[in-house]
Amino acid sequence: MIKLSSLSLLIPAYNDEATIEKVVAEAVAVGRRVAKKFEIIVTDDGSHDRTGPGLVNLMKKYKNIRVITHRTNQGYGRTIKELYFAGQYEWLFTIPGDYQIGAKEVQKLIPHIGNNDMILGWRVKRHDPTNRLFSSWIYNTLLRWLFGVTLHDVNSVRLLRRSVLTSLHLSSSSAFVDAELVIRTKRLGFSVTEIPIAHRARSDNEVGGGNSWRTVVQTIVDMIRFFL
Repeated sequence: MIKLSSLSLLIPAYNDEATIEKVVAEAVAVGRRVAKKFEIIVTDDGSHDRTGPGLVNLMKKYKNIRVITHRTNQGYGRTIKELYFAGQYEWLFTIPGDYQIGAKEVQKLIPHIGNNDMILGWRVKRHDPTNRLFSSWIYNTLLRWLFGVTLHDVNSVRLLRRSVLTSLHLSSSSAFVDAELVIRTKRLGFSVTEIPIAHRARSDNEVGGGNSWRTVVQTIVDMIRFFL
């Protein structure tokens, strides 16, 4: 396998006390395996469970971890955008704190870095509730109609060359920020592809925040603003 010169593993976490230790432990193991040097940056987005104390313990256990703490929940869009620009190394890889996608999936994306600047993980077999799958289908269909995005899964994990971010500005603060990143990256002439990865159901039987009305409305507003 190709070994990256450097890798930043970026993890947004919100009320993930049940999974965050497993997520970070796997990220550390994968970082050691696939990169000559690596860092892990976790943002605790205003969790009100024991995610924060768990991260404090993890920082004592692993030297490669940096934690950003939000006093109040700012939402996925603001959090992931902050993480994109917080990474310091050549390649950035995003991982959810709920362990629906593990850090080891990056090993499926790395072989494709030679011809690509961004490689998305395509959740071909998603283990999500029916309503979330339907809303995701509608969202990706709109992206295809409005912006010509032919990819299937823009809000999944991604392996991204950090130099891409120096060439663009992200204006969205909702979940649309991931789509905006893809659209701007392609418009600037960078290469984007997607590779199938594994996906698991949430262990806590929750559906996450991506399907709340507030999230949906904010995403639609940002999409319309970007289109206009």
